[in-house]
Amino acid sequence: MKKYVLVVVFSLLSAVCMSTGCNSNPNPIKDKKESVTNNDIVSATNVPERDNGASAVDTLDFPKHFEADYSKLHFNTDIVVEEGADINNLYRFSGKRATYDMQKAYEKLTSNVHFEKTYEGEGIGEEGVPIPNMAYEGTNKEKMFLNGETLTFLTPWSNYILRCVHPDSRDPRYNMDKYALNGELEFMNKENGYEQILLLLNDIGFKPEIDFQTVTYALNYSMLEQEEYNINMDGIEDTSKYKESWSEEDNCYYYFIRQKVNGLPLYYVYGNVIKELDICNSPVQVLYSKNGIQRLDIDKLFEIDDTADQKLVSPLPLEDLTQLMENQYEMLISDATFDVYKMELYMMAQKNLQNTYDFFPVWIISMEQIQTENGQSVKTPMQAIIDAETGTIIS
Repeated sequence: MKKYVLVVVFSLLSAVCMSTGCNSNPNPIKDKKESVTNNDIVSATNVPERDNGASAVDTLDFPKHFEADYSKLHFNTDIVVEEGADINNLYRFSGKRATYDMQKAYEKLTSNVHFEKTYEGEGIGEEGVPIPNMAYEGTNKEKMFLNGETLTFLTPWSNYILRCVHPDSRDPRYNMDKYALNGELEFMNKENGYEQILLLLNDIGFKPEIDFQTVTYALNYSMLEQEEYNINMDGIEDTSKYKESWSEEDNCYYYFIRQKVNGLPLYYVYGNVIKELDICNSPVQVLYSKNGIQRLDIDKLFEIDDTADQKLVSPLPLEDLTQLMENQYEMLISDATFDVYKMELYMMAQKNLQNTYDFFPVWIISMEQIQTENGQSVKTPMQAIIDAETGTIIS
């Protein structure tokens, strides 16, 4: 029953976007809100009128917390904006997927270990043209897959680690709270490891102008040993795959690295499929031990087209944005309401018909859908992506 409701909700939201035009302004603001409360700051000067009836501002700041009550949407919401980001200096512009040099990547990652090519073929790249696909295996069972866009390098040791960590917050096995966020390990300062990763990305051909941020966990061997778990194809625990012993040699860092654009973290649909914002969907992920990089996964990075026009963006004040959201959610044929508990300001990379990407600021909304089923109130976690300038629902 719950899955059916979600399908209906998303289908109707898509219909709303299509009926209003996903690249056009949504319905004009209707003053239906019951109450709005801003904790801390919202300041504006020289306020002109927008085409959609909302107010554009020359100077804008967002509060750390926002409250508002509507018919469908209820906001008791933490507002998250990257520290140091200039929200009055954001732009819409275009760019493309970044690529790297496969030969340089091979040389940097194989080091002195001999690797044999196990596969060579072609695939279709981001721009719709064929690109080479290569796979290699090292003498110590290391593996590497690369195509100039995505990349995976791993050692057998890293597989033991990944059986002990579950970074997907939707996974019942999630356990990153058992490891030290921003912790330090004796073999190396976490910042030194991060710098070495960025240096590697530059060395294999990603432009040094690409900006990044990281969420880093220190993985201690004793906790790794406690959390180790493996099941076979029948869903039964299989201890034969467990590591024989654990020691300080197994201490390592787990880096979840995300690109930044316009001073904001960059969101995109991970793997062209996964829409959820989560550290497990970070575009660059690295396991780093005292022996260096033990696993490297690169999904997608981007380059900005410096020759293309850039349009200055004026994000909507939260009062206007949330009213526009309410107008769209009111069109749902459902008795569901939504409690919004977090809004995070990101840049988004959205693929266009030219196989390049449009970049613009969005709010990533974390909320709970509340619906009555069989006399019981059922809460379902949901995410929505809202254009920060137009208030249009993207997904």
